[in-house]
Amino acid sequence: MDVSMPVPTSVWQPGSLEEARSLKKEFNGASRFIAGGTLMQMQREQGVAFPPHLISLEQIRELTDIEETVDGSVRIGALTDLETCRTHPLVKEGCPALSEAIGTIASPAVRNKGTIGGNILYGVGDAVPALLAMNARLSWFCKNGIRSEWLLDYMSDQELPAEGAILTDISIPSLVEGHCFFRKVGRRETFIPSVVTVAMYVELTAQLSIQSIRLVAGGGVNTPRRLIECEKMLMGKQLTDELLRVLSSKLKEESALIGDAFTSADYRRTVAANLLVSELQSLR
Repeated sequence: MDVSMPVPTSVWQPGSLEEARSLKKEFNGASRFIAGGTLMQMQREQGVAFPPHLISLEQIRELTDIEETVDGSVRIGALTDLETCRTHPLVKEGCPALSEAIGTIASPAVRNKGTIGGNILYGVGDAVPALLAMNARLSWFCKNGIRSEWLLDYMSDQELPAEGAILTDISIPSLVEGHCFFRKVGRRETFIPSVVTVAMYVELTAQLSIQSIRLVAGGGVNTPRRLIECEKMLMGKQLTDELLRVLSSKLKEESALIGDAFTSADYRRTVAANLLVSELQSLR
């Protein structure tokens, strides 16, 4: 009987983005980029084999910087580990909702190894709702140089902007004018996928009318998404009881959260709506 043997995996450690992309072009589908590797390790434990070639990005130092740019944005290197990101002063002070969101992810051991870029590329990572609410922007290293796109656009199809593209950093604009909010609900605090995650960014006028707002819902296997129609409904309006009552119904409808074996779709949608409406009520 012919028994196939596992193919040994080679680990490559390029020192630059150019070298990493060259290796990816050479090995193509027989390779994967790897950073913290927490997701790949979990997949391996579930029986998914490593590819013949792993291209580690850990030696590319420029991917681990956190800095404030000239326009007041916070730029986070995609390979920054989650715990460093959570505790960094620029994140804690300028993006507290992101710091809070990261604190709900898995265990300290995972946060010390997993990266902010990996959490985004996972697709349903708990940092994503906060980043969407903060209108984050992604930068990619591609064949023709750096390309940039809104996280909102990337999450709409979760496709790389080009073959072999490498996520290099995440930029979060200055949020000093508004209020950020993040909340995660789970069956246990941090060790399983969330039941519901919501996030919000809102700016109010002096008359307490909505000047700018971004609403996000996700959780479990649900890809976090902006609730654009609900945002449009709120723009320029004051947060009256009647408006919030109508909003609650619209949030349940637009979030379209699906259920699973443990949590019904209706429960997820209701909890998400209640959390967002309650936070808006607190701002009146």
